Amino acid sequence: MLGDTYLTVMRWYKSFNPWKSVVKSTLVWVQLPDLPIEFINNEAAMKIGVMIGHSVWVDRATEIGARGNYARVCVEVDLTRPLLSRYKVEGVEYLIQYEGIENVCMDCREYEKPYK
Repeated sequence: MLGDTYLTVMRWYKSFNPWKSVVKSTLVWVQLPDLPIEFINNEAAMKIGVMIGHSVWVDRATEIGARGNYARVCVEVDLTRPLLSRYKVEGVEYLIQYEGIENVCMDCREYEKPYK
């Protein structure tokens, strides 16, 4: 994130037009609240991240168990598919909180449109 906005870096391609390019994926910080303490660590957060998208890394506080009330993981999400709002661990359902995702229109999945 850069301020309150996600900065998306894409591979350059021939005839690239930044005004017509469609962002199909982005990195998003995800908070995993209300997890039992045994799941607030690097290994568990990365496994949960895979349920949401492609796990990239876990923040330092989660890695060392310093926070205690939630885990935080950076995930590459596919914006062409609906974003998950919940996931299950050992049969228990938990909410997903996306940080800064208001920059993505949930109706059409286009980046930088006003959130609806």
